[in-house]
Formats: sequence, C-alpha cells, structure tokens
Amino acid sequence: MAEITGYSGQIDFGVIVDSDVSYHTTGWSLDLVGDTHDITDFTSSGWRRFLAGLKGWSGSFEMFADATNSIVPSDVGSNATLKLYINSTNYLSGNAICTGWHHSTAVDGVQTISMDFQGNSDLSYT
Repeated sequence: MAEITGYSGQIDFGVIVDSDVSYHTTGWSLDLVGDTHDITDFTSSGWRRFLAGLKGWSGSFEMFADATNSIVPSDVGSNATLKLYINSTNYLSGNAICTGWHHSTAVDGVQTISMDFQGNSDLSYT
C-alpha cells in the first residue's frame, strides 16, 4: 500500500469555497457513520444480532482567514455540492449543508476560519 501525502488535498464547497480560488485551506476531516439496530431475540443463543440502518456523514475544514476569501456567517445553512479532494484527481463528493462557521483570532497567530458540514445525500468516490 502506498502512502498518500496530505498536501494534494483541497476543498470545493459550491459557492462557499471554490477550489479555483486560493482559499488557503489547510485541512479537512470526514466522519462516515452507519446506524445499527439490535435485533437480538430468544433464538440468538446469547449472541447479539444487528441489522444495518441508515448511513450519514459530516465533517469540517479549516483555512487561513484573509481579505480574498469571502466566507461569512450567513453561509451557515447553505446547501451545496461538496468535494473533498484526496489528491489532484480523486475526491469524495456529495451534497452538504454548512452547519457551523468559526472564526479564530489570536494575538500570537494567524486568523483562521473553520466550517462544519452535514451530508445531505449519498457520498461518492471519484
């Protein structure tokens, strides 16, 4: 198995974060989960049994704040196609809702913005 470096990643989140513009994104994370339903009954011989349920995904990304990125608090609630690039050609894609906007300013550091998202469709890999 070949390792993959992180510096080829990027974000494209519709009109919120456009990969064609330099938004200085520094990282993203994704959580994909699947529900299970306990269907253990008297015939299970003491072993739990489960049935697969609904799937969902959510995550966040971070970027440096500067005058060129136009991300604003009103982007919260926006629904757009999200592409999370693993490298220059492969990405995960789906429809997502922006659920959080966080701006951080410290006297001893660079201003940053992070955004949270919630998947609103299936997630595909290209």
